[in-house]
Amino acid sequence: MTNRESEILHLIKENPMVSQKELSKKLNIERSSIGVHIANLIKKGYLKGKGYIVNEDEYVLVIGGSNIDISARPYSSLRFHDSNPGKSSLSLGGVGRNISENLSKLLVNTKLFSVLGDDTYGSKIMEEAKISGFDISESLILKNQETSTYISILDENGDMKAAISSMDIYEKLEPKHIALKKGLLDNSKLLVVDTNIKKETLEYIVDNYSKEIFLDTVSTKKALKVKDIIGKFHTIKPNKYEAEAISGIKTESLDDLKRNGEYFLTKGVRNIFITLGSRGVYYNDGKTDGIIKKSNVKTVNATGAGDAFVAGLVYSYINNFNIIDSAEFSMAAAILALSSMDTINRDFSVLNINKIQEEIDYE
Repeated sequence: MTNRESEILHLIKENPMVSQKELSKKLNIERSSIGVHIANLIKKGYLKGKGYIVNEDEYVLVIGGSNIDISARPYSSLRFHDSNPGKSSLSLGGVGRNISENLSKLLVNTKLFSVLGDDTYGSKIMEEAKISGFDISESLILKNQETSTYISILDENGDMKAAISSMDIYEKLEPKHIALKKGLLDNSKLLVVDTNIKKETLEYIVDNYSKEIFLDTVSTKKALKVKDIIGKFHTIKPNKYEAEAISGIKTESLDDLKRNGEYFLTKGVRNIFITLGSRGVYYNDGKTDGIIKKSNVKTVNATGAGDAFVAGLVYSYINNFNIIDSAEFSMAAAILALSSMDTINRDFSVLNINKIQEEIDYE
């Protein structure tokens, strides 16, 4: 699917009754060109025919974490061993959940299989998923268990001073639970997993699922869970430190990045994207590799950028982007996430990602 076709499909999904004339006006292209693009979308199977009925049969399955993030910040200097006047906030998080919401905003039919407690927080995550447009109904709901929470205490400047991560519930997601969802996995177009899942469950998934699996490594410690099975993933998105933890190769130079790329390719990975923070992203598919850098980027909140990047990779793959276009689209997706105070940018969409691509200066 071309970028123009994805823009048209996005508008059609938002309003299936939209006319070619309206599409022409919104995208500032000739009406005849709209007709050609729509014909191509029908031919490729993205539209079922007249009336712009969107084909929603295929879906991406995400297996990963869902949690509640709670943070508290004092109005003045933080005093330990005392009660501090301040304010708190509650938001939804979890790598798998965030990727799912971002994919839904890209109008990708998405299902999330996570593990939740039968508590208020679990109910809230379920309710918000319905509002956000992705299906979480297949998730494992455990009685008398607490939904994963992350509680942080910030200082007056917003820097984290202490935090408690209550994520024991992920250890309850066993291989047997995945086995019971065989049809859910087998019928998905591709699978996305994060390393919040216990090692044994990750191993069961890669040993029993024959389609492409995308991996978000989450953190250096959790990335070690997949060290021995890394070659069974189709596409991986570690950051610099997570890549080092798995490969044992320091990444101080371009040559080091290339050596990391070769390490993962030799293991069996098909597409490698190593994010480098302000230095951009290194990509390698065994045929093409390089670094895409970005400039003129303003960061409002770095939380959630990696989740947006993975969603961009999934969107790129199902729309047959080459590796450079995938890296550029996903980087633009991350930049869009960086521009918002919220973990999930409310304006996250294909159209807005494409606008970022037009505005950004790639180096």
